Amino acid sequence: MPDTVNLSEVALTLQKRHMERNGEIRVDDANRETYRELAQAGLMLAGHSFKDGREAFYVFTKEGWARCREWLNALPTGPSPSKSG
Repeated sequence: MPDTVNLSEVALTLQKRHMERNGEIRVDDANRETYRELAQAGLMLAGHSFKDGREAFYVFTKEGWARCREWLNALPTGPSPSKSG
């Protein structure tokens, strides 16, 4: 069973957006690696299409869908720390 503690905050945030938008997020070079992280954890699967090619979309696995609430609870509630420093 994947451990959300090992997922990056970026991956958890993308999962939340994916849930909120019912999967209506365009997969592109800006988010593809993050989706791959989630797929590697067994929480999502890549989908391919004739028109858009490989990794055109991502969907929840059965386990991923069952653990949605866990992801939401794992997200920090306060503001993200600054990247400057």
